[in-house]
Amino acid sequence: MTSSEGSALSALQIASHGKDRYPTPKAQAEKLVIEAAELLGAIAEHANSRTHQRNHSLADCPLVRGELADVGLCLYALGNKVQIDPITAMRELVDRDQRRFA
Repeated sequence: MTSSEGSALSALQIASHGKDRYPTPKAQAEKLVIEAAELLGAIAEHANSRTHQRNHSLADCPLVRGELADVGLCLYALGNKVQIDPITAMRELVDRDQRRFA
């Protein structure tokens, strides 16, 4: 597995918590799905809120940024558990993807 900043940040966060609350790949994958749903909720809330839209863009929305960070940390924690670097896996998929969409 290739070392990446995402993997290191995820491991650092788990270490700073003192315990891995999602110690198995299955538990970590379930947590990833929950965090992805929370990200969807944050994006929907921003899209439906005139206050949010007036005060900041989606890219600058603290709630969206925080939830996206949570998703990334969960993804890298899962990668660490299954010994697959997400960036390496994505690169491999993109390199062999021959699909074309019209």
